[in-house]
Amino acid sequence: MKKIPGWIYVILIFGVLIAVKSLFFSKKEEKGGPAAKGGKPSGPISVNYYVVKPEAFTNKVYSSGKIGALNEIEIKSEVAGKVTAIYFKEGEQVSKGTTLLKINDADYQAQLVKNKSLQKLASEKAERLKKLLAVNGISKEEYEIQENEVTTLEADRAFILAQLAKTTITAPFNGVVGLRNISEGAYVSPAQVIASLVQTKPLFIEFSVPEKYSSTIKKGMEIEFSHENTSKSLKASIYAIEPKIDELTKTLRCRALYSGTEDFYPGSFVKVYISMTKEENSLMIPTQSIIPVLKGQKVLIAKNGEADEVKVITGVRTDDKIQVLDGLKEGDTVLTTGLLSVKKGSKLKLKKAAD
Repeated sequence: MKKIPGWIYVILIFGVLIAVKSLFFSKKEEKGGPAAKGGKPSGPISVNYYVVKPEAFTNKVYSSGKIGALNEIEIKSEVAGKVTAIYFKEGEQVSKGTTLLKINDADYQAQLVKNKSLQKLASEKAERLKKLLAVNGISKEEYEIQENEVTTLEADRAFILAQLAKTTITAPFNGVVGLRNISEGAYVSPAQVIASLVQTKPLFIEFSVPEKYSSTIKKGMEIEFSHENTSKSLKASIYAIEPKIDELTKTLRCRALYSGTEDFYPGSFVKVYISMTKEENSLMIPTQSIIPVLKGQKVLIAKNGEADEVKVITGVRTDDKIQVLDGLKEGDTVLTTGLLSVKKGSKLKLKKAAD
């Protein structure tokens, strides 16, 4: 009788062990119930929720804007000449009509003296010719020629006075004078910037809103804006609206007047908030409750202790909530957490209500 090789015994032992293991674990899985077979958990899922209720809602549009001066100019001379006097100090507040600069006017003064003398002689001659005309000593044409000379000299005088006025530069409005670019004794030309003049109060806020709000935004509407130099929100009133939509940005430019006491530099940027519409009974839910789907959006609600799906139509979004136009009603319980694990029909345990 042949002896059985040892390796055959080893294979038999391993086979018995595998058979015992398979039999043992299959029985354990049968005892594990539905959960072991990949079924739904038998216990309820804990979730937070939000009870839908009507609330006041204001549709706010956010935009970036800039502060601008109602009046702002570069001070220049209308005539060329030497600066004989500077009457302003850099950075000071000046009133409308204040003399800022004087240009040498000696040549215009000389022309004025000459014109005055010629005008006197012409007027006296015209007076004598008038008397001669009365006694038919001269023709009417001679008298009219002299009268025309008097009129011409008067026009020359008006021109000289106009040029003389240009040698004195005055402030056209109340404002703050900027840094000067010339010194007394310098020669200036009409192209040279002497300094800037900026009206610092009141100021305007310039901003743009999307085209879809063009029918809503009106003159007189109040806006709010914030600046990095102040922590509080300030108010301004819209006084001007551009009469056309910008073709590139598809936005509408607006300006609002700010007459407050805060000091701002024109040209600085601000954040603008415009309240477009206000509704007293709008259904709002937390933004995180919305679940995007192929054909729209849906939310999960709690109904009789189980989860249910509801398709919704949404409206305007705020920082933390979104308006629901259709699909929900007052008193519905919307889930705010567990949205990935909860399915339709899942048992629910409501924990904490959201504000």
